[in-house]
Amino acid sequence: MKFFIYIPLLLIHLNIFSLSTFKICSTYINGDMDTGEVQGGIDIEVMDAIFKKLNIKYEIKLMPWSKCLFALKEGLYDSALQASKDPEREKFLIFPENFVWESAFVFHTNKDVKKEFKIKNFDDAKKKKLIVGVARNNSYYPDFWKAYPWVDKEKEIYHPLLEVSFNHETNLTKLSDNKIQLYPMDKTTGIYMAKKLGLKNITNYNFILFKKPYYQVFSKISNYSSNNFKNIEEVTKIYDIELKNLKKTKKFSEIFKKNL
Repeated sequence: MKFFIYIPLLLIHLNIFSLSTFKICSTYINGDMDTGEVQGGIDIEVMDAIFKKLNIKYEIKLMPWSKCLFALKEGLYDSALQASKDPEREKFLIFPENFVWESAFVFHTNKDVKKEFKIKNFDDAKKKKLIVGVARNNSYYPDFWKAYPWVDKEKEIYHPLLEVSFNHETNLTKLSDNKIQLYPMDKTTGIYMAKKLGLKNITNYNFILFKKPYYQVFSKISNYSSNNFKNIEEVTKIYDIELKNLKKTKKFSEIFKKNL
C-alpha cells in the first residue's frame, strides 16, 4: 500500500505533473521593494498576455537588480523583466530576438540645475563637473561609459563624477535634494516615478542621450519544465514568436497607452 502512496508524491516532487511555477524577478517595474510585490506596468502586462496564452503559471518578485541577476545566474529564478543587453549578462542569460520596448534615455535633473546650466551632451556635463547618479549594476550604454570610464570596474570604483545608488527612487530623491545634479533614465519612466514620489521639482533635458531596448530574459540554467514545455529553451522560442505577433496588434498599443 505504501508503494502506491509514495509514487504520486515522488512524481509531484520531480515536477512530472504540470505543477511548475515560472519564477520571475525584476527591479525596474512598479511595486514595493520592501514587500517584493509588483503593481503592473508595460513589462508585466505584455508578459501576462503571452504567458496566459501559453498556459504558464508564474510568480513575480521585486528585488534589487544585483540580487535578481545573482538568482538568474544560479538558476534560482527562471526569468527577469526589463533587462538590457550586456556582454557579461549574455554569458548566463538568453535574450530573445524581439525586445519588449525601447527606451529613450535623457538626463533628469532638478529645476534649479536646469535653469543654471545649459547641457547638450556628456562633455557639457563633465565640463560643469555636475555629479551624475547611477543605479548599481545598470548597463547603460557604451557611450556613457566612454564619457565616464571606470576607475576600477572589478572593485566597483566609479568615475569621480558618478555617484551610485541601488534604485531609481533613491536617485530621484537625491536629485530632488540636489545631492546629485543629473540622472540618466528613461524619460517617460522618470516623469512617472517623480510624480509618484511627489517630487515636484524634477525635470529633464530634452536631448536624447541614447536609446536602449528592454527584454524579458531567461536564465540559461533554469530547470523549468511542464507538460507543455520540455525546458527553458522551448519557453524562450515560443515566447519570442508570441511577442513578435503581439507587437503587431492593437492590444499591444493599448498596453502602452494605458501605462504611459
